[in-house]
Amino acid sequence: MSVAVVHRYWKADTHDHFYTTNVGEIGTTTPGQTGNHGYQFESSSFTVFNQPLHGLVPVYRYWHAGNNDHFYTANAGEIGAVNPGQSGNHGYVCEGILGYISQHEFAGSVPVYRYWHEGNKDHFYTTNAGEIGTTTPGQTGNHGYKYEGILGFAYPTDHHVNLVHRYWHEGNKDHFYTTNAGEIGTTSPGQTGNHGYKFESSPFHIFTHQHPGLVPVYRYYKDASHDHFYTTNAGEIGTTTPGQTGNHGYKFESILGYVSPNEFYGGLPLYRYWHEGSQDHFYTTNAGEIGTTTPGHTGNHGYKFEGIVGYVVHH
Repeated sequence: MSVAVVHRYWKADTHDHFYTTNVGEIGTTTPGQTGNHGYQFESSSFTVFNQPLHGLVPVYRYWHAGNNDHFYTANAGEIGAVNPGQSGNHGYVCEGILGYISQHEFAGSVPVYRYWHEGNKDHFYTTNAGEIGTTTPGQTGNHGYKYEGILGFAYPTDHHVNLVHRYWHEGNKDHFYTTNAGEIGTTSPGQTGNHGYKFESSPFHIFTHQHPGLVPVYRYYKDASHDHFYTTNAGEIGTTTPGQTGNHGYKFESILGYVSPNEFYGGLPLYRYWHEGSQDHFYTTNAGEIGTTTPGHTGNHGYKFEGIVGYVVHH
């Protein structure tokens, strides 16, 4: 999964807001600084997907020379032209595709609101409804902008993910997962670091912030069996107080990150397995490693499938 940040610019003399993922078009992302063509950088507004993943739609970019207005829509029928340089309805010329967006909410997403200023002939887009102060269709809010609807749903600009590193302790028969490579001190395949853990891989990303639709992955450790355990269900162990021991002798250590309980664009299921003999929990996005995703079924290496922890970002 790959996303690009959409930067927002303003040209005062023509009253035009301009949005692009290509910083080189204007040449600056310094707040308040004016770049090419007289456009001043305002902020990084939202993100778009770089690829047309299943369920996403393109956001078309148009230009109206008479009104000096840039217009963006996921509904190609509004203008009726989708080829760069092609003229369509209302005098708008297609300039290409800004990126791809969802027409439905998904884990971690926010709506991108669309507004129109009749006097300035300017379209405005933001994820912050407070800028204009209304999301009532047809109602005019701050600065004379009228709400027109939602462009789509996208990740906010503070959408961040971390790599999850996977380690194996041969003596303790324990798989360990962390976003902090410093805990073990190595990300070199096959190399053993702190506490006897050998680095295996960095198989997936995990969200760093709890945006709407995401849930925390709690990390526990059971000293008696040397097992690290990860779950989104705090009730399994019964505590999320650091250092406190709960059910089955597992002590809460920290939050690994955040995942979606539901499928989302570009996401992968994180499978959970259990090895009774070695008392080890194992997690992977590659079902082929164990060879089964049938609940209760035992696959390769003696690991039994227990379920899906959640959905994570593909590496």
